[in-house]
Amino acid sequence: MKILIRALILSLSLLCSAFLDNARAEVVDLRPLQTPAKDQKNRDTCAYFAVSGLVESAFKKFTGKEYDISEEFEIFRHKIINSWRPEVEFGDTYTLLQNLTNSYFVAPENLLPYQTQSLNFQAPLSAEQTAMYDLRNRKGLIQFRSLKFKMLTQMWSRKAWSELAMNEIKQERPVVVTVKVAIPYVDDAKGTFTYSAAIDQECGGGKIVCGGHAILLVGYDSDKKVFLFKNSWGPQWGSQGFGVLSFEHVDNYSDQLLTAYFDKLTSPSVRQD
Repeated sequence: MKILIRALILSLSLLCSAFLDNARAEVVDLRPLQTPAKDQKNRDTCAYFAVSGLVESAFKKFTGKEYDISEEFEIFRHKIINSWRPEVEFGDTYTLLQNLTNSYFVAPENLLPYQTQSLNFQAPLSAEQTAMYDLRNRKGLIQFRSLKFKMLTQMWSRKAWSELAMNEIKQERPVVVTVKVAIPYVDDAKGTFTYSAAIDQECGGGKIVCGGHAILLVGYDSDKKVFLFKNSWGPQWGSQGFGVLSFEHVDNYSDQLLTAYFDKLTSPSVRQD
């Protein structure tokens, strides 16, 4: 009889544990707060699209309106105005976001559309190029106030990167992250990046094409242990430009997690001239 009672108690405790696990499972999807996915084309510009997507989402959450930020102007600001490594096209997401938030304005896409080729950042601009790219005194700029940003850190916490990212996404704050990507293990149709220790060895040995790629985390499923992310390879990629990425990928093969938000205590605003 005692054995039967103990077995019953054990089965009930296991059942309760299963219910608790299901209760803890969370699905967060911030796609309604995102603007449509864009296409960086054959340029090394993913960082600019990830950062602009983050800021566009912050604007949409705050105002309820969609804004289309010019990545081309952010490239100009990053390379020409602030002179961050003009010898390369790619950008640093932290410096990009810092310069953007400190400037208190962005340019809309219609003032400076995305170009198929990059400027030579190390050569002097022609008068025509200066007139085209330098929009600082042009009408139609999007002015904002009290947009803050932060880098997620493990300095004071032992939480995994995935958990830190989830904490921000719960607050409707998407997260920019740069992840390692192995081109042969990208599934364009499914919108997935597969990465593992074995693949990392292939990358390190130069056997396959790999590199860092900046994306925007916009949701997660804690049961499936995957993030939903916005990519910059066009709306035809994945599911209308969005894909899924494992928690493990973010925990072990990522760098520089960033988010942005409006400080409600300091009179935030967004307006377009």
